[in-house]
Amino acid sequence: MILVELVIVPAQKNFLPEITTFAALIFPVHGVRVIAAWLFGIWSVLYLFIANIIMYLILYSENDLSINSFYAWCLVSAVAWFSFEIFRFCGLNFYENGRSITSNTWRHLMLVAFFSSVLNSLGHNIIYAKEILPENSFNTLLAFIIGDTLGTFICFMLLIGAFRFLRTMGK
Repeated sequence: MILVELVIVPAQKNFLPEITTFAALIFPVHGVRVIAAWLFGIWSVLYLFIANIIMYLILYSENDLSINSFYAWCLVSAVAWFSFEIFRFCGLNFYENGRSITSNTWRHLMLVAFFSSVLNSLGHNIIYAKEILPENSFNTLLAFIIGDTLGTFICFMLLIGAFRFLRTMGK
């Protein structure tokens, strides 16, 4: 989150200031949400909610907390877990079950990340409907989907690289 706030958001403000208030075009934190939900299931909602509070206190010392912020925290804390549950309900259980991580695992997690990104963007458009101007609504929706999905992809590529590096170090 610190990387997003200190590097990505300032750079993005130069190109898309009306959207940057709501969404970053590269948001690796979404990948962390998906991995947390994959590993911890329903408990990830609590863990991510607490993490949101801590990051808010670290990054935003001003105390202008709104009810919309609380709703957004609830949304982002639960959206990945909810997406896993929707897939499970449809007969596709993508939760971690002790098997080794394969290329299919990463593909399944990317699918969940994309789906949860769509839900996340729709939820944010509803929560912040009064703040997002109607002409920016679709662009903000798109920015969330692009940012969450691209950020998740980058997060996963870094993790895959780290796992490969650790494997070669262990040999």
